[in-house]
Amino acid sequence: MNKLNFTLFLFLITLFHCGLADAQEIERELLFWENRTINIGTILEENGVVEVEFLGLNQSDSVILIKDIVTDCGCTTVDYSQDTIYQSKIGSIKVNFDPDHRGGAFTKMIIVRTNQDIYGDTLYLQGFNIPFPEDLQNAYTHRDQDIGFRLSAINMGNVYTNEPKSKFIEIFNFSYDKLVLPDSINNQPEFLKVSLIPQIVEPNQRGLISLEYDGLIRNDFGYVEDLLILNFNNKPEPVGLRLMANIFEHFEPVPKTMEMIVPKLGINEVDIDLKEINSNNVVKRKIKLSNQGQEELQIRKMISNCECLTVVADDAILKSGESTDLQITFDPKGRRGIDHKHISIFSNDPLNPIRTIVIRSMIK
Repeated sequence: MNKLNFTLFLFLITLFHCGLADAQEIERELLFWENRTINIGTILEENGVVEVEFLGLNQSDSVILIKDIVTDCGCTTVDYSQDTIYQSKIGSIKVNFDPDHRGGAFTKMIIVRTNQDIYGDTLYLQGFNIPFPEDLQNAYTHRDQDIGFRLSAINMGNVYTNEPKSKFIEIFNFSYDKLVLPDSINNQPEFLKVSLIPQIVEPNQRGLISLEYDGLIRNDFGYVEDLLILNFNNKPEPVGLRLMANIFEHFEPVPKTMEMIVPKLGINEVDIDLKEINSNNVVKRKIKLSNQGQEELQIRKMISNCECLTVVADDAILKSGESTDLQITFDPKGRRGIDHKHISIFSNDPLNPIRTIVIRSMIK
């Protein structure tokens, strides 16, 4: 290959790569989707097909022609209003999800291929499907005034203070009357929002209790328990369910440069071995808590996993470099053998917001 031909070859290769880069840049701007992911929430199988709509704006300089739409499941079908989307116009893609016998959380993928995008643009449909039980009597074993629940208690799981947590609870109306949950007579605590879906549950039909639990308003930490009171319209007495949650304070990630500045809880002893003790003797032990950071440390809450173990701190707020005594009192009455107890300390230390102290002993 002579010098002229080689130079021409390099020029064509460079031009090809530049053109490819420009094409890729244009490709990323073809369709602007209002939502790439739509979550339809919790659905009941017997309510049938659910339809959602994805809207895409053509903000390019040319016409976009939808060539093909592919889904990853036969339960998801797609239709669109028009296959040609002109400049500055919006195209609509309607997706139907059939929940027939498909239980649990799901994420369905929809790939939209156009004349200018051979790889396709990916959209997602998410939700949680609850199949209809084959045996209603065994499915809803907890009954209260002909209202069936799967369990007598509701566990919200981990709840963080930065945003409320939602949960849906199944109910089945075994009675001959319609179920309604009027807002006016449901005096729920401020941290809890409760509603019935649908607003009227017909006899021999299922419904959902929608719960929204706000950990910040609940203003507590660790394991907490409340009583959920449901005042249905035609029931002589309220329906009560235990409501449990583990509340944790949310902290934003701490930059490396701030790790020595933020509050930092120091504990001089986290594994305490009381060795052999007598079940008739109350044992007391003191340990030191300190603030090893530069900002003010606040001890939010201290709890133990047994009423036999109590903890009291002299001070709940420590400035930089300050320390306080933590008094631990353990009453082993009625206990025998190897024993392990735990103390959990909640603080505003963003690196370690929960610290655990272990108390070990051999009780005679």
